[in-house]
Amino acid sequence: MRPMHRISILACGCLLSLSACRVGPNYEPPVTAIPDRYAWTDPAQTNPPAEPATWWRLFHDPVLNELMARASIANFDLRIAAEQIVEYQAMYGVTSAERFPDINALASYSRERTPAGDLSIPGFADPAANNDWVVGLDASWEIDLFGRIARAIEAAQGDLQAIIEDWRYAMVTVRAEVATTYIDIRTTQARLYALQANLRAQRLFVDLLQQQFEAGTTTEAAVSQAAATLASDEALLPGMTALLSQQTAALAVLLGITPGAMAEALPTVGEIPVPPGEIAVGIPADLIRRRPDIRAAERTLAAATARIGEAKAELYPKLSLSGQFGFTSTSFSDLFNWSSRAYAAGPAVSWNLFNGGRFQSLIDRQESVTRQALLAYEQTVIEAIGEVESSLNAFVCAVQQRTDWYDAVAEAHQAYRLTRQQYEQGVTDLFSVITAQQNLLAAEDSLAQAQGLAAQSLVSVYRALGGGWTAGALPHTAKNTKDAPT
Repeated sequence: MRPMHRISILACGCLLSLSACRVGPNYEPPVTAIPDRYAWTDPAQTNPPAEPATWWRLFHDPVLNELMARASIANFDLRIAAEQIVEYQAMYGVTSAERFPDINALASYSRERTPAGDLSIPGFADPAANNDWVVGLDASWEIDLFGRIARAIEAAQGDLQAIIEDWRYAMVTVRAEVATTYIDIRTTQARLYALQANLRAQRLFVDLLQQQFEAGTTTEAAVSQAAATLASDEALLPGMTALLSQQTAALAVLLGITPGAMAEALPTVGEIPVPPGEIAVGIPADLIRRRPDIRAAERTLAAATARIGEAKAELYPKLSLSGQFGFTSTSFSDLFNWSSRAYAAGPAVSWNLFNGGRFQSLIDRQESVTRQALLAYEQTVIEAIGEVESSLNAFVCAVQQRTDWYDAVAEAHQAYRLTRQQYEQGVTDLFSVITAQQNLLAAEDSLAQAQGLAAQSLVSVYRALGGGWTAGALPHTAKNTKDAPT
């Protein structure tokens, strides 16, 4: 082997070994102290939660299932988040392209004439015009000696993975909001139904009193008192109807449709979704793997760590290779003759020896950004655990409250029925009847709200657990990349 070949092989080997060097810290996933189990849980609740990806099916409500399917496709927040994935995939592609050389094709033509007698340029005293034809390739390539490009790619990959987790968290949020708003609507409808049924009973009672007054068996004051109670309860109708309209409009926005289109999407009659009496929530370690906002915070930390190395690489020399090859001639017919070839190639080294401490300041800044990212990650973990514990406690209390109000409504019905009978027999007065009637209305209204609260508490639990997304799934508008794990 000739000496020049040996030198070339040795030089290539040195370049490859140097290009494998990456300055800056290598990322290590953070270790956060977390409890073995949540507060307010018994051993049975440490089992993995049921159907975390499709938790709303626990309600066994076909309308809610359909609403979820609509929102997953048409919700504007989800569509914006999906387009952000496309944006970050493109940014990752831009950064990754720095690994490869830039090759440009060039071609030019010029015609020049030197004035007669201009002897300042030897050989160009002839006033005749000259043609200049050039065609060729121009290439440049930065050799990643100290891992600047590799760290930049590593950071861009972390950013892309974080934005995917942001989309998943948007899916968690939107699905929880759809369920919550749907439950609000069904709760308000149940309250309206109870109010209207109570008003019908009151109207019959007022009519009965009017007949008794006309027959001389009761007083006008009794009629007026019952009519005033009826009017007072009827005044609740407009506010509750307006509330239902607002909730329906909010659901329409979540579905990406106008409120006028809700008649087709949401039947006017439906029961308040009923949650199961008990749920399992798993352990906090599962939460770190499942909640997208925690996963996003961890990926943001990884990207910030990589950027420390990217900043540190600016302190080291940069090696680039450049070359040109082409043909140049004063005659187009001779342009592509081998004798018209022109080329140049060689390495170049640049090293910023003094910059007033600018690069070190950039490193200090990025190290601070990384520490902030670590603190944000730890805060996200602690907040997530707290959300699970508080929502689980709220769920247990809401289910018990719902049971208590079932009993209260049954007792209120019985009290109202007996008081009516006693009044008709002349054993009690009108005030007792009106009081029993008001108690029944309040109990039925509270029961409807307790039913809604129990259902919403289940939604809150699964939202806190990060339920509502499927591993491996990406939005249809996003282009998958091999470097974007799911």
